[in-house]
Amino acid sequence: MKTHSILKSFTFSFLLLGIALLIYGCKAQRVDTQGIVGQVYWVEGNLMPTITEDNSTVPEKPEREKVKRTIRVYERTHINQATMGDVLFKAIETPMIAEIETEEDGSFIIGLAPGSYSIFTVEEDGYFANIYDLDSYIQPIEVHDGEWTSTEILINYKAVY
Repeated sequence: MKTHSILKSFTFSFLLLGIALLIYGCKAQRVDTQGIVGQVYWVEGNLMPTITEDNSTVPEKPEREKVKRTIRVYERTHINQATMGDVLFKAIETPMIAEIETEEDGSFIIGLAPGSYSIFTVEEDGYFANIYDLDSYIQPIEVHDGEWTSTEILINYKAVY
């Protein structure tokens, strides 16, 4: 009978040890040690180069205004995984990972697990992004373990170049 009790006690201790290893042995990914830090700007109007009196061309320097926006972070999104309207995206098929409101001055910081993402701003009539990589992924950004990735978002769909 004593052997049965010792065996039962040993089994219970082994079970507790297993649970403890599962809880403490799995390294949970902290998202406050890496992510994206950025700034959102708005520009609009005629930004075409102009000819001066001495016949030289001077490109207009866009007046960039810091603006508040909602930022949505999606899994890395290919152009074929989004529906494009006239100038804004109407739908995005990949899962949304996070959403954040920028500060009044357009600055933002968002903690994310390491990985590849696409960033969009939420506009009145859709989603804005205007950068593509060579493989046609929209506004791609990489987050690496323990690092903050810096980015600027220039919302310029009402500008003419």
